[in-house]
Amino acid sequence: MSKNLKNVDLNLLVIFEAVYATSNISRAADRLGMSQPAVSNALARLRERIDDALFVRAPGGVEPTVRAREMIRPVREALGVIGQQLGGGASIDLANYRRIFRVILVDTLEPIIMPPVVRTLMSEAPNVRIECIQGDAKFHEGIAAGTVDLACFAFPVDTTDMIVKPICPVDLVVVSRRDHPAISKPLDLETLQGLTQIALGRELRGLTNIDRGLMAKGLPRRVGYIAAKIWSIPPMVERTDLIGILPRRFVEEIAGNFALDIHEMPIEMPEQFLYMMWHANNELDPGHKWLRESMMQAAQSNQ
Repeated sequence: MSKNLKNVDLNLLVIFEAVYATSNISRAADRLGMSQPAVSNALARLRERIDDALFVRAPGGVEPTVRAREMIRPVREALGVIGQQLGGGASIDLANYRRIFRVILVDTLEPIIMPPVVRTLMSEAPNVRIECIQGDAKFHEGIAAGTVDLACFAFPVDTTDMIVKPICPVDLVVVSRRDHPAISKPLDLETLQGLTQIALGRELRGLTNIDRGLMAKGLPRRVGYIAAKIWSIPPMVERTDLIGILPRRFVEEIAGNFALDIHEMPIEMPEQFLYMMWHANNELDPGHKWLRESMMQAAQSNQ
């Protein structure tokens, strides 16, 4: 770390990291359990010590200066080392804990994981909020930048600063409208190949590995409609003769809201998992650890 930071109060670096991660003074204050004026005053002290503005106004909050971008990596490395040395046995008082967590979840996991986690927040941690944001193939960049706390996604990212753990296997099923006229139970391979399917857009479809698994079996899909969101698939299937291929647990969660039949896949698909990923700097953060364990427990229950 540069000599300019040698005598800086550690608390100022914690506040600097929170503002950098949230790009917003108010959100940083919520995350740290501080008032907005207190965070602003701390930033003013650090700005004076560093002799740089560090953050400038931007739509929706603030954005870092070049100097702040240069500082963030050594600051996070230093805070991570300190956390590893001092944070191993720390615990949190949920009733008084204040924080905003930003997470990326694949759509199929949200109705499975989040209801039990949110029930816990409402009853035990009223000052904790979770913001679920849309992910894409570059989701790991948000984790590396500190703007995302963790991600649950369909493929792992192999980097030395990222911790990756499997959440649960993905077991695929076929869904059709109730009593589809072209389907005799059980669904056979010839019928699956002959029916027109609904699929996700190309980028999202690549994250599901469904096409890859079918192509490995020499079974390309006949796609008649491409949906922008996975939540569009159940109502489209319910109201047309299209069929869809979806994860079993997602279908079980939402099936009561739609007139659907669920069919076993007539072929064995390659094994697939969903993964949880977070930055190594957050490994021993007590609040982060609590969130990870709560989400993991929800994902693995009733499998």
